[in-house]
Amino acid sequence: MSNKKILPVSYPMITSWQWHATLFSILGDDEKAKNWIFSNYIQLRCYNIEEIFTGDEMLLADMMPGSSSLKECPYLLFSLMTKEQVESYCGDIINFIIKTIDLNGYVYGVFDEAKILCDSGADYKFPHELFIFGYDKDKEEFHVGDFTFGEHYSYSTVSFEDVKRGYDIITASEDHMFKDDYKGRRGLYVIQKNTAEMYYDLDVAYIKDTLVEYLDAKDSKNHFRMMRNRFSDTVFGVDVYDAVYKQIEKQLSGDEPDFDIRALHLLYDHKVLMNERLKYMMAKGVLAYDNEILDEYMEVVNNMLTARNLLIKTSITGNVNCLDRFEKYIMTAKTKEIEVLNKVVERL
Repeated sequence: MSNKKILPVSYPMITSWQWHATLFSILGDDEKAKNWIFSNYIQLRCYNIEEIFTGDEMLLADMMPGSSSLKECPYLLFSLMTKEQVESYCGDIINFIIKTIDLNGYVYGVFDEAKILCDSGADYKFPHELFIFGYDKDKEEFHVGDFTFGEHYSYSTVSFEDVKRGYDIITASEDHMFKDDYKGRRGLYVIQKNTAEMYYDLDVAYIKDTLVEYLDAKDSKNHFRMMRNRFSDTVFGVDVYDAVYKQIEKQLSGDEPDFDIRALHLLYDHKVLMNERLKYMMAKGVLAYDNEILDEYMEVVNNMLTARNLLIKTSITGNVNCLDRFEKYIMTAKTKEIEVLNKVVERL
């Protein structure tokens, strides 16, 4: 058996949340999986939650499907492994990850990244999802994907010992990945590619229906009530633009401005993916090629990119007197997107 194995990954098209970055790292270049990818990730939703690290209120914005996409995508084989199973099968986390990768399985789970970034004496915890896709026994390190080790999502390496320490110290109550699924347990996800056959065709009718729900800001969670009880304050579709702007207004108006970029970055990623969807449907012949549509939608993408970059710049300069510019970029993007996507719906 080789002392080194790295499973294939490609830098993800969208990186706003770890679950999206992980799925797109594994499947983003797969032609079969694109049929499923571009049939989904259309509807937006957002709601307020308690930030797991600080306890502060934050606006969680996401596409649908969200974190459940790793379990629902037909081009992935998904297994949920409890900590007890990991220890029973392999003795410790290092051997489990190595054996999983040897069987072409990717590993995804919550680790204390404070113990990975700092020495073992760190007096705080930073539980965060980590994507593991390779190992090198000679260097005693794993290949990982994450946001924490650079200025943006990146692939890097972490020592065996740091991964073990980061995994062992997290309790069940701190494992938000399992807790969010109401498992009340501690564990890992094992994910394998399932791309040998075509399991899902591009679903044009579903794309059209979901675009209508998005444009009408329709409550889509009722479709999924068999999975879990719903939040009562969720905002959907194009109304997410307004919710994100209000959140930025709140962040920058406080005595201590908050430059949390996550909701705005999610909105930008949504536009990037929508733009790729339009090009894909035109290439497949399900939407007549129209360069004007693509040019107009790029205006949406560019406005959201400008808004996102403005928040980054504001966090550096500290100049928070720019809410009028945020409103201009975000609302211009909203108006133009509604105009363009209504044309698309009429043609599907």
